[in-house]
Amino acid sequence: MPERDGTRRRTDRRGFLESIGTTSVAGGLAAILARRNVVQPVAAQSVGDRSVFAVDGTADPDATFPQSVASGGPTPSGVILWTRVAPDAVVSGEPAGVQVATDDDFEDVVYEGTVPADRLSSAHDYAVKVDLDGVLESNRHYYYRFVYDGVATRTGRCRTLPAPDARPDSLSFAVLTCQDYQNGYYGAYRHIASEDVDFVVHLGDFIYESADGSYTSPTTGIADGRDIDLPSGADLAESLADFRTLYRIYKGNEFLQKGLERHTVIHGWDDHEIGNNRYWDDDANTPVLPDKDGGERPETAMEITADGIQAWVEYVPARVEFDPTEPELQDQIQLWRDLQFGDLVDLTVTDERLYRDGPPCGDARITCTDEEAQGRTMLGREQKRYFKDWVSESDAVWTVWANEVLTMPLTVGDGWSQIELFHDSWDGFQHERWELMQHVADADPRNFVVLTGDLHASLAGYVKAGYGEIEPFRTYDRIGVELMTPAISSVNAADVVDFPAEWDDDSLTALTKAANEHLEHVDWHRHGYATVEFTRDHCTYTVYAVDKDVSPEDAERSVLARYRTPDGETELSEL
Repeated sequence: MPERDGTRRRTDRRGFLESIGTTSVAGGLAAILARRNVVQPVAAQSVGDRSVFAVDGTADPDATFPQSVASGGPTPSGVILWTRVAPDAVVSGEPAGVQVATDDDFEDVVYEGTVPADRLSSAHDYAVKVDLDGVLESNRHYYYRFVYDGVATRTGRCRTLPAPDARPDSLSFAVLTCQDYQNGYYGAYRHIASEDVDFVVHLGDFIYESADGSYTSPTTGIADGRDIDLPSGADLAESLADFRTLYRIYKGNEFLQKGLERHTVIHGWDDHEIGNNRYWDDDANTPVLPDKDGGERPETAMEITADGIQAWVEYVPARVEFDPTEPELQDQIQLWRDLQFGDLVDLTVTDERLYRDGPPCGDARITCTDEEAQGRTMLGREQKRYFKDWVSESDAVWTVWANEVLTMPLTVGDGWSQIELFHDSWDGFQHERWELMQHVADADPRNFVVLTGDLHASLAGYVKAGYGEIEPFRTYDRIGVELMTPAISSVNAADVVDFPAEWDDDSLTALTKAANEHLEHVDWHRHGYATVEFTRDHCTYTVYAVDKDVSPEDAERSVLARYRTPDGETELSEL
């Protein structure tokens, strides 16, 4: 989401940033990552000494495992399990144990393994990722825990995917995005922990790179108790230690932990995991970080981006393909991937930050036409080819795109006076959007659904094969629906703009829908999350409002909107 302009309490970081070696420019970001010891999931070793699983029931798990546990990267035969051991709890030569059971008392243990002591290292910030792919049965819940030096983590619950040839009757996701720690509290996670869903889909902005409240509400500022000091002293994270500090703080929150302990997460990312509105400069073959001091300089941007990627890989249990021997970045690290839930749902998660071009016309609003330019890309050449192949080959009941930024237009005005509000979304890449949606129309999947985050609002509307941006006198058909989840805690319109009294939520909704006829639901004011359930008969989208400004224990949940799309019909019916 394009963030508000604000005065930051910037320190002069020039000396630090200029100390980054300019030799990194020649090798590029791929070379920097190749030189790093980036943590990768390991297959736990067979158990030798069973004393590794001896547990002191009186021990405090939070002292040894301050970020608790999490699971992600599900397959039909496994998941990736994650934890982190506190550095002062590490005992030289002591391995960690991992146990998986069918019950939360661990009476029916189906898997045990050990993680070698040398994997508990400062090189990985003591994070541990164990890959159980090939170990578990498909389409079922398991309970898991890590054990270290007599202390067991809190118990986590994970879930595997259905087998590829399965015919599940239903599948449900909780869909999350945008959880600025400094702008509010995680009452939404208290409710997510008790949600009866199969998986969580997180669309990005898991952390915000700020420590100075850069992206918080201008009227309230940093929420009480949410102050952050980064090791570098910077306002925006710029070192590996900075990014690690942010993840430790975010994942140290008890309510976020409860949600992650309960559900296996399918992770994407967006911009704030590294830098606001980041993009890739093809000419320089380097990332650009517009909001960072020195973020326009290749050597600085590459180092900071490598730090952000390394910390993300360390702290997020996502099934990321990482091969440091590859010379090209797109071959070296691949976040985009697809998951198959039997014959019911095909889901793809795309990466819309690492390869995207910069803003059109410097993000000008009035005279800009470059947003329509052919050749501008958000996905990059290889990922775009993958996306088209995925759509063409999908034969599931529901073909679902986990998408970072809004695909539907969001405009004001008509005809030549029409202005796109957010060039950071697909409105800034109109030709590529038209190309992709034309392909979806030609491939004609049975049902096409887009799940979206980023904008800190809840929206539901119709995806079309085009919106008149490329062929202005053509009428386009609906080809699917787009369902956007609100932010967990990040600033929304009501946080940023002091609207006149007559511009209440209903008025803003009416204005937005009048200018964008493809929209059925709009809410700019409320935080929370969404759930999406797929059956063989319909897709049901529910938005829950949860106040981020009160204590999580007091944050009640209410239904903000509920819509249903029948199988075979591109129609949103309010329930």
